[in-house]
Amino acid sequence: MESVRYLVQRLRGSLFVIPTGIVALCLVAAGVARYLDREVAAVADVPVLFSVSLSGGRSVATAVAGATITVAAIVFSITALSSQIAASQYSPRAVAGFFEDRFQQVVIGLVVGTFAYSLIVLAGLAGVADSDETLRRSVSVTLAVGLGIGSGIGIVAYIDHSLRRMRVGAVVRRIAEATVAAVRSQPHKAQEGVALDGRAEHEGKPIHVRARRMGWVRAIDASGLARALPPGALARVEVRVGELVAPGDLLATVWLGDEPRNVERTVHRAVYTGRTRSVNGDPAFGIRQLVDIALRALSPGVNDPTTAVDVIQHLKVPLREILAAEPPLRVHSGASRQRVFLPEAPSRSDHVHAAFAEIRLAATGQPVVLRAIVDVAADLVADLEEDDLAGRGGALVTEARLAVEAAVNAGLPESDLAGLLSTASRLGLPEEDSET
Repeated sequence: MESVRYLVQRLRGSLFVIPTGIVALCLVAAGVARYLDREVAAVADVPVLFSVSLSGGRSVATAVAGATITVAAIVFSITALSSQIAASQYSPRAVAGFFEDRFQQVVIGLVVGTFAYSLIVLAGLAGVADSDETLRRSVSVTLAVGLGIGSGIGIVAYIDHSLRRMRVGAVVRRIAEATVAAVRSQPHKAQEGVALDGRAEHEGKPIHVRARRMGWVRAIDASGLARALPPGALARVEVRVGELVAPGDLLATVWLGDEPRNVERTVHRAVYTGRTRSVNGDPAFGIRQLVDIALRALSPGVNDPTTAVDVIQHLKVPLREILAAEPPLRVHSGASRQRVFLPEAPSRSDHVHAAFAEIRLAATGQPVVLRAIVDVAADLVADLEEDDLAGRGGALVTEARLAVEAAVNAGLPESDLAGLLSTASRLGLPEEDSET
């Protein structure tokens, strides 16, 4: 299951797969249309088809092919420009989401597919003599015109879609939703009383499996690894999702017991690495992307605290999911006493501090940003209290207190501090903090 999910993620993030499939469909359509024009006389009775001569059909196919390849260049330019703007304005790590856009992939496939279709039709007409200039209804020419019009409409819709997608609110919302999906995709289960290190449960020499190439750990199929190990075997995975590994880095330590077996291939199949880091299965990377956007907005060259506040408000959604969930499952068992131990994931407090600490430090002189941090922390603490999970809000209170101290130490006017201290009182922070 994990291998299938990882493959689907790779296909979704590719600008090659869906466009190639659409091009293939257009090539098939060209073959079918040519067959109908050549072998099926009934098409002459279909009034919706265009009536063209042989030379007219060539002209139409040539015009559609030339126009669509020009439009294709526009599409590719817009795609490259969107990625460049996202990298420079938001964060280089926010670019990946632009390639996963399904609408973008479909439009690229439609435009290139129309070009390929027109070439096939033109090639078929090129082999026919010009002696007969009788007007005949043509499926292939009619479809070429339809695809050409569809490509034109598609590029207009694509420009509108791209401009809307590049808005900071859309970018931040997409990352926040992907981070929530990553949290929910992880298996969560309380494991009180279970030994989680797996260091001394097997006698004998362990097998050390090391990485063969550099890449980001994008997924770990611990359940699949447990099923693939021999009975009674134990494995301890040494890397986490979102970690960069280099050739020779230790991926896992395996104890096989009495049944010797080469397990390197099994481990490499279970630990998926890629050239880029992905939010899928890695909530910490989603939080990292959001924080980077806020830091870029608070930089002196940009000075856009409103965007930073927008990011903080969106951080509330994945943080609520993380704080309410149990820690990710760390021990996976097979049917024949196999066990796989995963390293400890970042704690709830780690995620909270990763979300707010750098923004808080960069926003020392921005009372609206500091108040947003306190406000979000107070909202999350209130949500936890409603769910009888008040004990998980300690890091939130700490970040709120540090935000208040940062505002006080920055020497902000009392009028700016008043709203901040009022919000902080929801967390039980005393107003005496203002005198520190």
